Amino acid sequence: MAEDDIISTLPDAILCHILSFLETKQSVATRILSKRWNPLWRSVTTLRFNTKVTNQISNFDFNDFVYSVLLSRDATLPIKTFHLDIEYSQDVKCPIKSITEWVNFVVQRGVEYLHLYLVSMSESWLKLPITILTCKTLVVLNLSGFRVEHCCFSSILLPSLKTFHLDYVQFPKLQDFMLFLTGCPILEDLLTCDVSFDSDESFDCSKWMSSLLTNLARADIDCFSYYLPLKAVHNVQSLRFQFHQVYYHDDMIPTFHNLTQLKLICYDYSKDFLLDVLNHCPKLQSFDLDEVVKTEEALDKKEDKENWVFPDVVPQCLSLHLRTCNLLSFSGLHGELMLVRYILKNASVLQTMKIWNSGQPEIERILSELPRASVTCKLTVNRAPWDGGPDYPRFGRL
Repeated sequence: MAEDDIISTLPDAILCHILSFLETKQSVATRILSKRWNPLWRSVTTLRFNTKVTNQISNFDFNDFVYSVLLSRDATLPIKTFHLDIEYSQDVKCPIKSITEWVNFVVQRGVEYLHLYLVSMSESWLKLPITILTCKTLVVLNLSGFRVEHCCFSSILLPSLKTFHLDYVQFPKLQDFMLFLTGCPILEDLLTCDVSFDSDESFDCSKWMSSLLTNLARADIDCFSYYLPLKAVHNVQSLRFQFHQVYYHDDMIPTFHNLTQLKLICYDYSKDFLLDVLNHCPKLQSFDLDEVVKTEEALDKKEDKENWVFPDVVPQCLSLHLRTCNLLSFSGLHGELMLVRYILKNASVLQTMKIWNSGQPEIERILSELPRASVTCKLTVNRAPWDGGPDYPRFGRL
């Protein structure tokens, strides 16, 4: 060992911790450095496999590598993190049997963080290994590219799960997804993006929804193309909600008693719906609003905002709690100006309001002259560049 090789003098536990930040392929490669490093990769409790499989040869080589790593590890040590991110080309069939065996292997070894992101150009969804559904050690579960097949959803039990992220995942029915969530009693962080269902069948969840996800603190819900009962996430403190109003009506908005941070990304919202949301968020402190316009039809509907008139009754969050407000995609329509006037006039503790406008130079002058209930409120009007720009809020994940 060279005299100046300080890293190699560190304890095994620290070296294994350093190796845990590398992809497993790189971690295994360190065995050629010296006899000191040769066995260390077998004791790393984090496994990360990221690859693109373009043909049958690379598919075979990758499968063989994963199996060899799993079987060569120190069997007395757990696998705490298993990260699998694979993209299969059109000409390669995804080896779901092998993937299921890998998942079963890490589940048996007490996996806590499980990240499974699979893209198969030849298949829409891959069947989710059922051993995941009763894994007692799982704390974080990230899924993408899977279909949860028909099973006994009421038997799902993930007693340690705190973070659950789903991206491009399919369930038979909405009810099955809700039953899945009931098996996560201490869930704190939920993200759904492009979740789909075989059936559009609706169901009444009011009987048991009040006891669902009582520990949930953060939710990021994408409902542009489907309906998800918001009562399922009514306990959250922070909510990022993407929706199409066609799926929601005023009577579908529960009261968010704990919500302090709300980001709304919507397609063609109405004044009444917006006010209804604010009325159901009595403790809201931070509010961001963005309207996504996709079609000429949606642009035509913007004319409806010209007739907006706001009531004298003020939501509790505006008069008592709202401190920051961001309005994106601001077009300068009369209704939008009335919305800004309404907020400034009634938000007595508002500290900052930032508005991103598409470029009308007179908007800043008009808005700066509006009366404000909060003498400390700072109003900023920025130009919203087409490419977003470095300072433009992108409403990223919570």
